[in-house]
Amino acid sequence: MIETSKVSTSNKLMDFGVQIGAYDSTEIDSFQEVIYDELKRQDQDAGKVSKYDTVTSRIEVGSLSLLERNMFETLTTYSDTKKDMQSMALKDQFKKYKEDQLLSKPGGDCFDLNKDIDKMDYAADQSKFMIRIGKDLKDAGGNFVNIFKDIGPGATFKYINEDGHIREGKKVGFGGAMVNFFKDMASGITLGKYTPKGENAPDTALESAKHFFKKIFVDALIKDMVVGVPRSAIHVGENAVFTCINLAETVPDATIGSFKAGRVATTEVFDDMQVLVDFVTDVIPMGEAGSRTRAFTFKKGFKGFPIVNNITTPEQGIKDEGWRYVRNTPLRKTIESMATLIPLRV
Repeated sequence: MIETSKVSTSNKLMDFGVQIGAYDSTEIDSFQEVIYDELKRQDQDAGKVSKYDTVTSRIEVGSLSLLERNMFETLTTYSDTKKDMQSMALKDQFKKYKEDQLLSKPGGDCFDLNKDIDKMDYAADQSKFMIRIGKDLKDAGGNFVNIFKDIGPGATFKYINEDGHIREGKKVGFGGAMVNFFKDMASGITLGKYTPKGENAPDTALESAKHFFKKIFVDALIKDMVVGVPRSAIHVGENAVFTCINLAETVPDATIGSFKAGRVATTEVFDDMQVLVDFVTDVIPMGEAGSRTRAFTFKKGFKGFPIVNNITTPEQGIKDEGWRYVRNTPLRKTIESMATLIPLRV
């Protein structure tokens, strides 16, 4: 018998959800108890094991509707799908980080910085002996030349812009930092009568006063001398280390590189080694990562504090040189910020 009841007008929301173990509740009225006891007795008379109205029991007897089945399958598979998506996102971030690091200096087996290409090309043929050894020697030579470039005006490098195209940038070497120092000092002393190329001269007396303090104390003393000179020394050291790594790679490329598995292993080991060295030199004091993690600005309020400022910046699109040449993914932000905090814990 189907029980019918009148629908009353009430503002109380109706609960259409499936109750798990509804008959186990102690707060059931007497009429429901009578119905439940009668159903239970009939099941026992038929020699069946009593089953409560739960999601599990309804699945076992196949009484779930198509909608309920779809909802249940979606809920049970959502966590696995979410994990897979997070894993894919993390792999993509690591790929971006690795590309950025290997584009900054010669050495990556699939990264020929001398080629004028607009997109990444992973189809490089490494099967021939002379190609493998030639690439290693060319990379070693490129890093060796960069030693002298970074002692002078600065070496060039490649990066991927916000549109996904490969472009060329230039570092500031020791000589370049010294030249910038004298230019900034001259600009400050003359109150902006002389300005380096690309900069605007101040218009008012107040702007001239601000220009004086900014060019002398911020740009000349801090940016050029305190940061620029040590960073150029870091670049020189990097180039020397990478020259040795590229020369060492000729050994496995000349031996196990004759086999595909050997070539894959050699590429992975030496590319990852270069990325690791680049990471270490980035996060040490005056390294490039420090210009991002320790940067602060009053314009953003609390979000402008060191580390927080870097974490809240977008992945790309910032014109500041600290962020312009990297894809500042959550992975990069995390590992660089953690490395920045390590000295504070020691």
